[in-house]
Amino acid sequence: MTDPQTPNSNGDEGVAKARRAQLRAAGLRCLPCRDSAGTYICVPFADGSEVTFSGTAADRDGRPGREVSTRHPAREHASWQATLEGADGACEPFYDSSAKALPYEEDTAALVAAIRACAQEHGGSDRTVDPDD
Repeated sequence: MTDPQTPNSNGDEGVAKARRAQLRAAGLRCLPCRDSAGTYICVPFADGSEVTFSGTAADRDGRPGREVSTRHPAREHASWQATLEGADGACEPFYDSSAKALPYEEDTAALVAAIRACAQEHGGSDRTVDPDD
């Protein structure tokens, strides 16, 4: 079975792989996460807060494809949603493009820019050494 985050000749790179590379290139630590709600990416900040984000897949074959995931192919991407969790545990919506219908690259660039700006407000990236980094 093929790892859905591995690029192939059909341009089916998983949506999160390139985003993690962009965030890491900007000096931000990010970790792939998974729980019962699906897969998502965590971006921890120096002050103990963090942004988590995931995407949704586009509709397929007339059926809603709104699966929450970071593992669907980029060509099936519909939107990004992100939440900021403060060091005190309080959560607030941070980024949501579900009503905008932005092209994948534009949506992703906006998400990455928003996370970079948020990191500056929260003391930068948590640089704790982690084996997944």
